[in-house]
Amino acid sequence: MGVVQKVQARRRYRRMARALTELDRVDRLHGLGVPAPPRPRRRIDPSAAVAIVMVVVFLVLAAAAQLRPVAGTAAPAHDVPTAAQLAEAGYPPLPADASFRRLLPEVDAAGSGEHAFVATEPDGTPIAFDPCRPVHYVINPDGMPEGGLPLLHEAIAEISAATGLAFVDDGFTMERISEDRELVQPQRYGTRWVPVLIVWADDRELAFVGEEVAGVAAPYDVAPSGPGSERYVTGVVALNSTWFAAALGDAEWAGIARGVALHELGHLVGLDHVEDKAQVMHATSDTTGLGPGDRAGLAAVGAGECHSDT
Repeated sequence: MGVVQKVQARRRYRRMARALTELDRVDRLHGLGVPAPPRPRRRIDPSAAVAIVMVVVFLVLAAAAQLRPVAGTAAPAHDVPTAAQLAEAGYPPLPADASFRRLLPEVDAAGSGEHAFVATEPDGTPIAFDPCRPVHYVINPDGMPEGGLPLLHEAIAEISAATGLAFVDDGFTMERISEDRELVQPQRYGTRWVPVLIVWADDRELAFVGEEVAGVAAPYDVAPSGPGSERYVTGVVALNSTWFAAALGDAEWAGIARGVALHELGHLVGLDHVEDKAQVMHATSDTTGLGPGDRAGLAAVGAGECHSDT
């Protein structure tokens, strides 16, 4: 790649990166998820309802105030709906690989730095994946550039180490991103929450953003016991196959491609954009690795609660 081409490529990357800020807003409004399942037939206390804006809002409200369990432990049984009520609401059963203890040790972030969360509880605690069960993911290999698979595996391993969340590779899938993805797909994935979907998307699939982007990611949450019980159960990551093919084909850009993959996976586990350009979660930074703020935020989203309901 010549000097002129490199300058043009960098400008194109920065246009893509700037679009990530708008992308977060569009994702929340566009709704890459599905409508909420029917609510359990229980009396709803209006005082328990709060307005929550995030990528997907699944609110199956229960009665009034909820006691919050100690981080890293299972929620007491009296704090959650019954299995029958959850099944009636469209929730899958507790997965066979769920535990009541963390699967990996909690990460103690060294140092501090700027970080932000996609969504938080009223007390400021970030909404996060359950650390007592693995985060399953599948990859659609269509359009995957050379070097794309090891890039993903390395980035996921780094996010796992920084969060203390266990990730499980469920292999390849033919599923593509869609605006109305069903969060339970028994014929494709069995009776469970669908795994995180990672795809290599073309410009047509990312056209809803309105501008070229290097990637898009969104976590999906549920709240089976109403406010205070939110947790992420799956999500989607779409990486621009054209951009990554060009970046991975250039040794000078391979590091930036790694940074973009980490950025999108950061969104997946619950991190939002920050102003500090030294962090990989900055919208337009070409940082190639996690900064201290990124690590502090990832440790925080990995320190979530264990849940015993779904």
